[in-house]
Amino acid sequence: MTYDLIDVETPADWRAYHAIRRDVLWTARGRGGYDENHADEFLPMNYPLMLTQDGEPVGATRLDRRGSGVGIVRLVAIRAQLQGQGLGRVLSQRVEVRARQLGITTLFVNAVSNAVDFYAKTGWEPFAWDPTELTNTFVVCVQMRKQLSARP
Repeated sequence: MTYDLIDVETPADWRAYHAIRRDVLWTARGRGGYDENHADEFLPMNYPLMLTQDGEPVGATRLDRRGSGVGIVRLVAIRAQLQGQGLGRVLSQRVEVRARQLGITTLFVNAVSNAVDFYAKTGWEPFAWDPTELTNTFVVCVQMRKQLSARP
């Protein structure tokens, strides 16, 4: 199997990216109000990314570059029927490579409770990095940090 982390650029990419996030992070959790046109998606320092497996979209996230070597991983989602098959690890590893390429040395994430163990197993640690992020649906998240080495 071939995995690629691609920048979301084409209309087809955007449709797949939003479908994954909407289905996994909103619909499956009984939430409404997903906004495909949220301004944060289009900021120049934010990178919407999609994991493909043999050319098919299987996962999505966004990497926000904040300067001073800091990045934030946002809204990580793997298609529901493909969860538990290691794709989260593949996505995480590819995002870390991209982060290093962008000069990012520290990553932050707001992890939902059922993802905290996954993040801990992949080198993340609980770390309160910005309490103002923990509002609305994110109030139940655990803030975590990962220091990136110069090389994977």
